Amino acid sequence: MAAPGRLEGTILNLRTLAPVGLFIAGVACIAASVAAGEAEVSLLIIFPVFSGSSGLFLLGTALVVFSFIAGFMALMVGQAELAGATSGPAGGAPASGDAKRETKYGGVVLIGPVPIAFGSDRSMALAMLVLGIILAIAALVALALLLG
Repeated sequence: MAAPGRLEGTILNLRTLAPVGLFIAGVACIAASVAAGEAEVSLLIIFPVFSGSSGLFLLGTALVVFSFIAGFMALMVGQAELAGATSGPAGGAPASGDAKRETKYGGVVLIGPVPIAFGSDRSMALAMLVLGIILAIAALVALALLLG
């Protein structure tokens, strides 16, 4: 019998496999459509823009959209399971033998070259800000190389 931690890791891997597989299949369909001359690719500022009218291009676009939907659904299910797994006995108090585990999170949103960082604590937010600045510089360098 597998250990509980090992089983949870396997379920998590299977849960993330569907959105990743859908995304890769969608990108492959779009790439095949571009290679066959049924779709076009252009660059708007730093964002690639794809346009096409073939069924293969439509399938690729639909798969990419479904991959995002499946990914968000997997996140919601995972969060619901996590919330249910961390609840202790009645009243929400943790069981006496359970060790409390602190979870840290953070993220960065780039709006143009401006990074907006957030995190569960100050150190995580600072780390995300540094990552955002590095990503913004990398995007500006890539844009300069493409235009120059």
